[in-house]
This record gives sequence, C-alpha cells and structure tokens, in this order.
Amino acid sequence: MRDTGPITRSPFLITPLLLLLSLGACGDNPKPSPDEGVGDGGTEQPDAGTEQPDAGTEQPDAGTNQCGTSLAFTETVANKALLQDTSVDILERLRAIPGLTVQENPKGATLPTGYRFFIMQYDQPADHSRPGCQRFQQRLTLLHTSDTAPMVLYTGGYYVSTSPSRRELTSLLSANQLSVEHRFFPPSRPEPADWSQLTVQQSAQDFHRIVQAFKPLYGGRWLSTGASKGGETVVFFRRFYPNDVDATVAYVAPIARRDDARFPAFQDAVGGAAQADCRERIHTFQRTVLERREEMLGLLRTYAEDNGLTYTQLGFEKALEHAVIETYFGFWQYNSPANCDLFPGSEATGPELLAVMNSQVGLATFADNGSSGLGYYAAYYYQAAVELGWPRPYEAFLGSLIHFPDTDTAPVYAPSGVPLVFRDQAMQDIQDWVSTQGERLMFIYGELDPWSAAAYSLGDARDSYLYEVPGGNHGSNISRLPGEQNAQAVETVRRWAGIATTGLKDTTPARVEPQFEEFAPHLPPRLRQRTAP
Repeated sequence: MRDTGPITRSPFLITPLLLLLSLGACGDNPKPSPDEGVGDGGTEQPDAGTEQPDAGTEQPDAGTNQCGTSLAFTETVANKALLQDTSVDILERLRAIPGLTVQENPKGATLPTGYRFFIMQYDQPADHSRPGCQRFQQRLTLLHTSDTAPMVLYTGGYYVSTSPSRRELTSLLSANQLSVEHRFFPPSRPEPADWSQLTVQQSAQDFHRIVQAFKPLYGGRWLSTGASKGGETVVFFRRFYPNDVDATVAYVAPIARRDDARFPAFQDAVGGAAQADCRERIHTFQRTVLERREEMLGLLRTYAEDNGLTYTQLGFEKALEHAVIETYFGFWQYNSPANCDLFPGSEATGPELLAVMNSQVGLATFADNGSSGLGYYAAYYYQAAVELGWPRPYEAFLGSLIHFPDTDTAPVYAPSGVPLVFRDQAMQDIQDWVSTQGERLMFIYGELDPWSAAAYSLGDARDSYLYEVPGGNHGSNISRLPGEQNAQAVETVRRWAGIATTGLKDTTPARVEPQFEEFAPHLPPRLRQRTAP
C-alpha cells in the first residue's frame, strides 16, 4: 500500500536559510500602492518574452538585504537528480520539491483508472520582488498518470477543487494534470493580506515558480488551460513567461475593459432575430419584478433571514436591482433559449418571480456572506476593479425602474476599505502581446455567451486559433464544435502535445455536455458542485 500518511518535508532537501524575524513584515520598505505596484500590466512591465529568474535558481545571496533588515532569505536548491530519478516513487519525489508539502488522496476519493491524486501546498512569496518578506501557502492538486505523459497545467482562476476531476485536455491527451488555486483565494492568501500584491504579474510569477519546480519530474510537453477567469489567467501567464509551457487552450476567456460598453450592445441583440421573443420575454420578467419592488424586497428580506444571509455592503434595494439585471446576463451565460419559457409573465406570484431569479443567478451572490457571496469572491471583485475590467450594466431599457443606475459594477462589489485604482493599460498590454507575439494559443467561445463580447483578437499570433461554438454558452468546449472544426482543434492540441494522430482510427473525442467551472460569481445554484473551502 502506498504511503498516504501525514504531510512531511523531504529529508533530501538542502535546508533553506530563513533568517527572518517575521515573514509578515518587510522592515522599513514601503509597500507599493495599488497604482504603482509591480503588477500593473502597463508600460513598466518587462518586455514580452523576457524570462524571469527560475524558481530555486539565481536567487539573492544570503547577504542581500531584501526587507530593510540585516537578515535575508536564500531559496532552497532542488535535488534535481532525485526529482528526475524515475525509479523513485512519485510521492517521494514530490516531497523532494523545495517548499512543497504533499498528501496522497487524503479523502480516499475515487480516481480515474491509472491515476494517483495528490493535494499539495507550495510556499510562495506574497511579493515576488521581495521573496524574503511575507510568504503564503498556495494550494495545488495533481493527477499523476505517467512521468512521460504530457502535463496539463489547469486553473479555474478562483479556488481549486480538492476532488479529482480531469479537464477536457487532460482526457483528450491522457495527460497528467496540475491544478492551481489563484493567489488570494483562501486558503491561498497571505495573512495579513496586502491587496496591492494581487496583480496579474504576481500571479504569473506564482505559476512560473510552480512550473519550474515541477518540470524536472515531468519532461514531456506542457499545455496550460482554463475557462473564463481561468482562461484569462493562463493567457496572462503566457504573456510574462511565454516559454514556460508549449501551448495554451483558453475557454470562454474575456479580455474586458473598465465599464465595457461592448457587453450591453451584445446582450441587446444576442441570438439575433431568432431570439427576439426570448429577449423580450426576459425583459418583461425584469420589468415585472421591479414594478413590484416593495413586495419583492419583502420576499428578499425573508429569504435572507431564512438562509442566514446579510446584505450590508449592497443593501437590499441594490441587491434586488442587481439580481434583476444579472438574471438576463446569467440566462444567456449558463442556459439555453430552448428554456426561455421558464420566465413567467406578469401573472406570476412574488415567490415564483423570486425563485426564477434565484435559479438563474443565485440570490446569495449579492449577500455579504455565504459560499457564493461577496466575501467569498472578494479577490475576483478586487481584480476586476483594478485590472480585469467589468461589463457595463445592461439596464438602460429599464429606465426609471432602476433607482441605482451604474452600480452593478466591480468597484461596488470589491472589498470595502481597500484602495481601488484601475490600471487601464493592464489588459491592453495582454492583448497587444497576444496579437503581436502570441504563439500556439487556442480560444474557444460560445455564440450566445455574453462574455464573448470581449473575446481576444488573434491579430498576428502564430499557430493560433479562435473558434466559436454555434448556439454555445459559457460552457463551450472543443467537443461542442461542429465536426470539421472539432477535428481541426483536436489535431492541433495533439500536435502541440507531441502526440501523433497518424493511424488513429478516431481522433475526435466524444461530444460531451458543457463543462462549467466549479467556482464563479453568479454561478446558478444548480451548477454548484464543490469540494473546497
């Protein structure tokens, strides 16, 4: 029986010099403010293609003053001979990675045939420019099948599930899968949290250190992937470290602007003439809710009391309006026009109206607390408010029924009391890199998904592809593409992974249902299947 005992650190490591009085302090060095931090994605970034120092190598000497103190930090050096020794069990080699703690399948989860599963934590700097200062533990999981199989580097951009689950690329390639929790999503959050360190560049540096730490064990091709915010995240990583992985497949990944006007324009015409009746049916539903404002507010207060929820940050009136606005967005994002008749007309009772909103967007989304509330996704809302951008609310057609216009926005949802300075250049920098220096990128979008309003532009990206699933929503994937495009995409991914397709009887995987991310703001309750904090 394999060792599944308590978390340990390998005896093969060279002991690091951690000569710090406190990892939570940085001496007299001032912390960067949100508008001048190291990760603004703008003109002060390294040139695209510039490689950063590898994790565990070329770190500051022990005498370097990193924190305004007389003490310093030296990175532990990996025993690469041990890591690359395939005669040693993978668990022992994982435990030999400096800074990594490992448990093998501690919950006894059922695994895919031929796989082993590990839950891990990796020691990371809160600020990669000052590694001797505050540190935090970033949570990872690993599905291991073979040292020589391709590696799929996956992130959802939010939390990581602690249950084993293969993504589309992992199944398609019979690959290993390394899944990464995004920084600042608990428990992968420095404490106390300096929100100015939550930037796309700091995140990219997290991924870089992780890839460099694991590459001695997995020498095959590496492909990164993610959907929605996860898709964004892996593209950001490629921008700063374009050679860390061989290719990237990003599903339904937007690249938005501040108060992005493309979103309401998209929603106003989504589905074209064929879906005009569905659009108007939802608009009638929205007007009905807001015309019965006092009744609906009473029902929302009762819902909050029954479910132990508070709505202090938004207040009940804003929460109701935002739920109405987001019900339209959420339907097109996660549902199908074939189900448009779920929206009742003005004859519906108040509880029926409330239940429909709850089913499409989740009323708890707008609460302060709970496993889908503002606090749970504070890191996302902060990122959107300072770098990622957000959709302009699609609300003008509701006229005077909206009492709090232009408030269904990321800054309103962001953590209270945290400085918010939007860095306009951050996303433009990413798009510029994709369209001028991008290589081996694949983007998959859904025709009806509102986030497709902010799709990437390939420009002059090399060996790169953009596909749209006809009638697809936010769960669009390769298997949902029409036949010829499906075959092309599969062949491209296998080529990138170094897997020959010549002679295979069937190179096209079975068509599967849309696969939604486990964690996302406004994810309908029916799609929430979680095994995380």
